[in-house]
Amino acid sequence: MTTPLSSSELAMLESIHAQHADLTAKTKAMIEKVMMAMLCMSRASWEQGVAAQALYEFHCAFRSDYGPEYFVCMAHDAVVRQGDDGRLSARLCQGDQGSVDTTAILETLIHAHEVTSEDYYLDASKRAIDYLLHKTPRTSDGIWSHLAGKVQLWVDAIYMGPPGLAAAGSLWYNEGYIREAYRQTMAYVKVLWDEDEHLFSHIYDPGKGEYIRQAFWGVGNGWAIAGMARVLDFLPPDWEPERDALLSVIIRTITAMLRHIRSDHLFHDVLNDPSTFVETNAAQQLSYTILRLCRKGHLRGNPCERDWRMEALRMRDAVWLKVDRWGLVQGVCGSPSFDHPGTAAEGQAFFLLMEAEYEHYDQL
Repeated sequence: MTTPLSSSELAMLESIHAQHADLTAKTKAMIEKVMMAMLCMSRASWEQGVAAQALYEFHCAFRSDYGPEYFVCMAHDAVVRQGDDGRLSARLCQGDQGSVDTTAILETLIHAHEVTSEDYYLDASKRAIDYLLHKTPRTSDGIWSHLAGKVQLWVDAIYMGPPGLAAAGSLWYNEGYIREAYRQTMAYVKVLWDEDEHLFSHIYDPGKGEYIRQAFWGVGNGWAIAGMARVLDFLPPDWEPERDALLSVIIRTITAMLRHIRSDHLFHDVLNDPSTFVETNAAQQLSYTILRLCRKGHLRGNPCERDWRMEALRMRDAVWLKVDRWGLVQGVCGSPSFDHPGTAAEGQAFFLLMEAEYEHYDQL
């Protein structure tokens, strides 16, 4: 027989519940400020893409609070500004010379079609895929260029192009799309990933045969691991060699990144250069990726899982300290040049992506 709680015990429980409810309300209010700040920002094509992806993943994590209208409207405007060549969000952004940047929104566009059943989104998705497969500038061996005007390989492209094509392949039962997404990802790994340091350099010019920027940029490595983690989820169950190869690069990159983490659980802009500024977004990207890998079971049985999960939570705590009263995530690579600490739509978006994964984690 259960012993009834005393009045003092009941009072203590009520106090705990009240404190938890108050904390939850404050957390939700701050998250909504971050979201509103992101929606108020000017966005280039890749930022429209990662912002839309954040709103889609946020909807998946908080279905009762956030409907599909957020990411559907983001997808809508990307189509409004779709160029004749198929590049999404490209028109009116005269300074946006991105190639695969413009396809960062592709997965969200496909989900917008699922929600609305409108050919508007389906047709735009197909035009974007046609651009990726047939019109994107590329190297002599077929690697997509990050830029539209000249052929250069930037680490950012691992997030911008392959995940959307892999999503299309998975959702439309086209293994050819998934195969090409995987091939492009591993081609970038071959060129930009340092075999000794297990980190990605930033920019390579294949025509000149030299690096434009060889530095191990923190946010660039964050783009890479987040993009690879998304591609990983779309690989068919029987693709074990491909899954193992991709996961191996992800795990070794995360291990290398964590060697350079600061005592405040943030990173320098260039991971191994303490003379560069302390940056916020790489910690968000890494926290998001680790929590996603844990949720999907990719780290199950790996001895690093527990420690990485705890580090992901500590990075989340560190990032929360960088959010100001307006909901601006301070100290990320700042727009528009991304070479100084500041604010940016992509920084806001990765905060939301991190919080979406934390919500899944908190519900386990």
